[in-house]
Amino acid sequence: MLLFALLLAVLPKLCPAQALSTPELIKKAKSYLEQDQPDSAQWFFNKAIQQAKLKRQHQLQLDAGLGLAESCFYIGDYARAKDQLEISANLAQSRADRPHLLLAWLKHAEVHFIEGSWPEAESLLANLEKKANPAQDQATLAHAYNLWAKISSQQGQLNQANFYLKKGKNLAQQLPDKTLAIELLTQLATNYKNQDGALVQAQVYLEELIALRAKTQDQHNLIGDHQELADLLQQTGDHPEAQAHRLKALKLAESIRDSLQQMELLYSLGLAYRQQNQLQSSNAYLNRSLKLALMKNNTFKAAEIQRCLGENQAQIGKRADAQQWYQKAQQGFSSIGNDLEVGRTLVLFQQVDSSRKALTYFGKALQSKISNGEILGEVETRLDMARIQIDLKDAAGALRSLQPCAEQAQTAGSREQLLAIWDNLARAHALQGNFNAAYTFAKRHQHLKDSIFNLEQTRIISEMNARFDNVALRDSLQQTEIARNRAELRQKNLLNYLLGGALLAGALIAFLLFQNYRSSVEQRVQAERMAALEKQREAEQLRSMINGEEQERKRIAQELHDGLGTLLATVKLQFNAVQNERPDIDSVKAYQKADSLLDEACTEVRKISYNLMPAILQQYGLEYALQDLCEGINRSGRLEVSFIPYGLDYAFDDQTAISVYRIVQELVKNTLRHAEARELIVQLSVEDEALNIVVEDDGQGFDPAEKLQNPGIGLQSIQSRLALLGGKMEVESSPQAGATFTMDIPLEPKND
Repeated sequence: MLLFALLLAVLPKLCPAQALSTPELIKKAKSYLEQDQPDSAQWFFNKAIQQAKLKRQHQLQLDAGLGLAESCFYIGDYARAKDQLEISANLAQSRADRPHLLLAWLKHAEVHFIEGSWPEAESLLANLEKKANPAQDQATLAHAYNLWAKISSQQGQLNQANFYLKKGKNLAQQLPDKTLAIELLTQLATNYKNQDGALVQAQVYLEELIALRAKTQDQHNLIGDHQELADLLQQTGDHPEAQAHRLKALKLAESIRDSLQQMELLYSLGLAYRQQNQLQSSNAYLNRSLKLALMKNNTFKAAEIQRCLGENQAQIGKRADAQQWYQKAQQGFSSIGNDLEVGRTLVLFQQVDSSRKALTYFGKALQSKISNGEILGEVETRLDMARIQIDLKDAAGALRSLQPCAEQAQTAGSREQLLAIWDNLARAHALQGNFNAAYTFAKRHQHLKDSIFNLEQTRIISEMNARFDNVALRDSLQQTEIARNRAELRQKNLLNYLLGGALLAGALIAFLLFQNYRSSVEQRVQAERMAALEKQREAEQLRSMINGEEQERKRIAQELHDGLGTLLATVKLQFNAVQNERPDIDSVKAYQKADSLLDEACTEVRKISYNLMPAILQQYGLEYALQDLCEGINRSGRLEVSFIPYGLDYAFDDQTAISVYRIVQELVKNTLRHAEARELIVQLSVEDEALNIVVEDDGQGFDPAEKLQNPGIGLQSIQSRLALLGGKMEVESSPQAGATFTMDIPLEPKND
């Protein structure tokens, strides 16, 4: 073995390298690198560098130098890789060889990224971006943006990462090789899928990815993309479109004869149709999936499908057929020793004997979960046991099963499990007659439930508005609840009096006083909740009004672009046709004037459409959109605008981003119309979980008190948007001394 290794090490030196040209040496080195032989590759790269120096073949010397750096990077020799990259970069700069210089910077940034030196990597990428020509260096620049996105993701700057991914994607899509474009689209879809309230954006990028993947005929990955898009569409409630993508995935799986994918897709289709209560279609797909599962000897999947078929039969009242399917499922799970699923199947029989037998299987499964340290699995199994014990009126057994669950669920951070635990503890204590404990756990359950559903504020507010349509109804319900509590209290007090006698009477009086005190506290809390709900309702009305305004802007912008814009473009084409037929018409002044006015009209329509709904805001984010707004005004020559952003890598939600954009847009517009200013400063910064906006001009100024007392439509719009965002504004100005608008908007803390 030692002799063989030595032979491999000296073999390149024994080759007649002197007879090879420099390109052949480089080709041979790359071949060794592809064959996982970096030592041999380095020898040939070094030989190529020496030969290129002697023959003054500068480009080949750079190619070989970058190859040598890559081979060093390959074996983890980062120090030598960086040294070689610096040599290559210096040579490329001295030769004004931009492509090789950019490649050297990119590879150097990759080394810094691997080492965790992110500032150094970003500095190199910034130099690369400034030096690159987007039309000629597309591949290098696209790879640079991909690396920049990875650095931003590592730093927790998801919005910034998405910004670079989009820029890289736009360049990569123009390259013949679509591999990088697919990688960037995949990452964009993943980022937005994991971001709250961004499922629609994730769907858009998945659709782009599917279209691109279809061109590359990558069938296996295309199946997975269709499945992922179907799942997202299902979450947003678009069931027909979700089914369409599952069917496309199924057709692809059938075309490449992937029976495993077919089985899973048929099962997914069966479950989806079941959720839509289309049981006939559900049964058809489940039966097809079952045939494949049996053919593949996948016992677990077959039993899972048989149980679903049984539940479908039970749903239409065919209990006998359902139990036959349950029996088959039970036998399947038993044959592979899956006690948990055997127990869950036995519960579906809805018979006392089956339920008691299920407890035995759950007990075995519980011991297995405890032995394996599966905390969440243990909690879920205990919950399954407790539900059966409660149904069997075994309150003590249910309490024993649930005893350690709350602490385990809290440790694991499972709010849904904790919700089920509080509910079952309340039911078990109520079954025992321990109503005080039942009430305590019921309150915990309700409090946690309110906390979970607080994320769906719009739905909650609408439901509360429906329940509390006016103040009188709210007061009536409140008094009814108080009266019910007092009636229950009187009944409980009477029972305690009859059973406890004189000794318990004193305790009863104390208990009554405590309950009266608690009732008064609850009344105050209830009143505060009603006030908060009223405030939320007003905020929702304001949000709806602003959203409606934005939707109308979007609609008008679309109609201008697609309707009037298209019509003007058609008229322009007709003008060109007339010019082609009558070349001498250019000399007619009326024609020249009409042609000029038509160009102005086209430009004006585009400008109005863009101002109504700037696409750049949705595509590249708030910072990029405001930069574009300010640069557009600078180009017009009407005003010199300085845009100063700081910390805008915060992941603004769509509502905040568009509101902030509209606020700045309105202030800039007012400056242009009324201030007679020469300079304007627009500064935005994110610090201490707040967005600070400062817009300052050197114009003629005004009286702030009078302006705020009688605001125009523009200032009213700014105040409404600030109120919706929970922000505040201060205005400093005086005649001939300019004006400064300062706004502070609170932001949600970052999830590090």
